[in-house]
Amino acid sequence: MITVAGPLALSVERLLVLAGFAIALLAGWLLTRHRRIRLEPTLTGMLVLGFISSRLAFVLLYLEDYLIEPLSIIDIRDGGFDFVAGIAAAALFGMYRGWKHPGMRKPLALAVLSGAAVWGGGTLSISRTEPPRPALPPIALSSLTGAEVNLQSLNDRPMVVNLWATWCLPCRREMPVLEAAQQRDSGVNYVFINQAESADRIMDYLADEGLTLNNVLLDASAVSARLLDTRGLPSTYFFDADGNMTDAHVGELSRATLSQQLRKLR
Repeated sequence: MITVAGPLALSVERLLVLAGFAIALLAGWLLTRHRRIRLEPTLTGMLVLGFISSRLAFVLLYLEDYLIEPLSIIDIRDGGFDFVAGIAAAALFGMYRGWKHPGMRKPLALAVLSGAAVWGGGTLSISRTEPPRPALPPIALSSLTGAEVNLQSLNDRPMVVNLWATWCLPCRREMPVLEAAQQRDSGVNYVFINQAESADRIMDYLADEGLTLNNVLLDASAVSARLLDTRGLPSTYFFDADGNMTDAHVGELSRATLSQQLRKLR
């Protein structure tokens, strides 16, 4: 069921990071409340530096994509982060602060371990309880001309399946990125499944925006969203040539995050 549009859809991974940070702050306060030590500035510095380093590392990995639209570097709605780089930067800052202030070493280490335990435990629990990713569903949809198209019939190569609607602003913002990818990448099938809108409305939107898209399909009852367990629009799903889902992205795609997903798909 569709619940929310793009930028409001916060990933579970990021929520767990925030939860771990909150627990680290609480543990730090409990451990130092009767001492002249404040861990909050150090823990906050670790979070901020980790966040910036994580984003910067991702931008450097996909710099060519970001240079096409430089302002997209500061638009974090695309979810482009390198968590390994962020964790490394945060750890180095914490070690530096502990070296400069020996009295905070033990409580800082315990606070960080408390937060890491929440983050790690939550991540492990989700990975164990998360249902298997659905395969490409064999649903019959309609083309803009009214012809019936079975989604699985398009799975002769890796697929990118985008669920969208004309009223969804993040969908509209990311559509030129997907159009450009479809035009340059013949090794991947791009499919655009509109959710419960008329063919006339869709064609008017495409004409107004000057978009040329292949494989635009209509899903009048939004059955694809239910079968794929869609949590928000836009949602983009990545399938290999056998119809197995390799990943999914909720929210707006940038050129860089699309490149990241395509790299994993191949």
